[in-house]
Amino acid sequence: MHSSSACLFSLSLFISFQGVTQSEFVNQVPFDIKPVTCIVHQLGEPCQMTISLQWQNPQVIDACLYQEANKLRCWKKQSAVQEKLKITLAQSMNFSLFDLHGRLLATQTVNVHATVSKRYRRKLKTDWSFF
Repeated sequence: MHSSSACLFSLSLFISFQGVTQSEFVNQVPFDIKPVTCIVHQLGEPCQMTISLQWQNPQVIDACLYQEANKLRCWKKQSAVQEKLKITLAQSMNFSLFDLHGRLLATQTVNVHATVSKRYRRKLKTDWSFF
């Protein structure tokens, strides 16, 4: 009985620690990318667009912007940034702002949507039906 209560305590401590670390680092810095949606004719086609990016921090920091694992741009000793970047997406992707120590400061997703769906409607009748 003692070991089950210790296990339960460890589990609750782990869960509460996870919540603190995630909220502590994610979206510490006001971070905004517009537009957040890119429209392509069919999914899988590359989407090229120009995004408007801005972030700000009360103190001067060094930070880098990543598109998934690819580093796009870095800034040194900045407290506010507002600029336009050309990007290419093949699917919905996360954009993340990290400091030089590798801490996640903020994240935002840019979604890719298609005008033509790959799903097709199922036939209601079979080819051999007389009705």
